[in-house]
Amino acid sequence: MPLNARISSEQRQVQTLAPHMMQGLKLLAKSLPELRAEIAAEMSRNPAIEDVDHPLETALSEVTRRSDETDREPDYPDDDFEPGRNYDEEAAERRQSFFDNQIKTETLQEHLLAQLPLSDIPHDEWPLVETLIGDLDESGYYKGSLPDAEMAYGKTEAEVLSVLAKIMEFDPPGCGARSVRECLLAQMDALEDSPYEDDVRNIIEHHLGDLEAGRIGVVEKALGLTHAQFAAALKELRTLDGRPGRQYASERERIEYVNPEVHAVKRNGRWVAETDVRSLPDIRLSKTFERLLADPKQSAETKAYVKERIAAAMAFRDAVANRQRTVQSIAQMIFDRQQDFFEHGLKALKPLTELEVAEAVGVHGTTVSRTVRDKYASTPQGTIELRRFFVTGVKTADGELLSQDAVMEALRNIVDGEDAASPLSDERIAAKLKERGFPVARRTVAKYRDRLGIPGAIARKK
Repeated sequence: MPLNARISSEQRQVQTLAPHMMQGLKLLAKSLPELRAEIAAEMSRNPAIEDVDHPLETALSEVTRRSDETDREPDYPDDDFEPGRNYDEEAAERRQSFFDNQIKTETLQEHLLAQLPLSDIPHDEWPLVETLIGDLDESGYYKGSLPDAEMAYGKTEAEVLSVLAKIMEFDPPGCGARSVRECLLAQMDALEDSPYEDDVRNIIEHHLGDLEAGRIGVVEKALGLTHAQFAAALKELRTLDGRPGRQYASERERIEYVNPEVHAVKRNGRWVAETDVRSLPDIRLSKTFERLLADPKQSAETKAYVKERIAAAMAFRDAVANRQRTVQSIAQMIFDRQQDFFEHGLKALKPLTELEVAEAVGVHGTTVSRTVRDKYASTPQGTIELRRFFVTGVKTADGELLSQDAVMEALRNIVDGEDAASPLSDERIAAKLKERGFPVARRTVAKYRDRLGIPGAIARKK
């Protein structure tokens, strides 16, 4: 059959974001240290930004003056004077050796991005890849928003998932998966020579829940395996890693200090969210560029370049200002819903979702998600991440909605008061919680107990 090549065109409606909107979303997701670095980078890229004036920084003129004074000839007592060596040479050598031998810990994101130039992913998709990799958690799972990625890069869901599938082929394999099942299946190439490859794949695809619940007989019967065969297949399964990213340092571990950019201040009996005016530098436009734009002697080409650079600088400045307003308004809405927290701590947190705050502020739910990511607030109860204010609720027998923290505190009290010689099972704890007005299931008790670091009944028995 002959093959004929032909060119055709088609119309397709794709929703994309304007460049200034993409810039705003990018800045909104950055933490305070990352935003400072982004401002410094923008200053180096755009000459229309003359100064980044920060009240905590020394002016360049002052630095130059001090440098000139330091460079002057020292006034020694006489020509034969020689400064003495007042430090321990051996200690200095040990210190220098320490710094010379420091090894930078590679993060998961850095490790994956280093493989990007070696992959077959087209260059025009690299920005999308960088964004997706940036949204991986410490275990290597993708925790970002597919709709956001689709809108920001003009891709369909299938196209974004295709890029994630390519990332899952990087080392370590499985990073970029959205579930344990997807992560383990991406690592199946490691079992190509195993006689149990098909059995392991079946377990992953259909019986992970049975395996977690300990229903071994169900799995053996469904796959037609003897107990010995199942044990061999399970051994092969355990060679795969359900958390491939944990072998690398996370980006969070790189952050040595937490910089709260929201501060809780009590005014007239109400806790108010304030953003620190000293937390970010002041971005100023270049006077030189403004004079060039007003100079009639300049060529049209020069004026076009100057105008474009000034417009970019103003757009960046506006994006930073809009980010600050968004952080403040969303933080204030969170504070308004969680006023009891500031007086009584985490146990007083009320059920609250990002969607509720988004509707109250009048923004999209993903905007709230970006805003609370890696943003911290200083409060009377300590420095806390804004994301921590969102908690799911448990409805009591009276219909009242309480936070998980309240249920977990009740659970801890029950365990603390139990007989150490006869500790309560999860089922008995669930029954006692129900008596106190918390109708939760046994599996929920097990989940909360695990979060609190409380071992099972057998391990608690003394």
